[in-house]
Amino acid sequence: MRVASTGLGQTELVAGVTSMSPKGDDMGLYALATSPAEWHLETYLEPQDVWPVVFGFLRPSILWVIVLAFLFPWRKGSEPQKL
Repeated sequence: MRVASTGLGQTELVAGVTSMSPKGDDMGLYALATSPAEWHLETYLEPQDVWPVVFGFLRPSILWVIVLAFLFPWRKGSEPQKL
């Protein structure tokens, strides 16, 4: 996973999801950034955020990317022009 933030300027973090778990009413998503620095990232989806995320994953163009990821897990995604 690639992570960018306006607070990081042009810096981009390379991270991997380590776990997901419920935290009260929220869904916690935990990741470990490995480059350029090692950071532990935590993101919490509140209940009103869950449905837009689920519906986003159900869009045909997104589902196609997910199917390809399962069929060809060794492929590296193409790099976007600008984050």
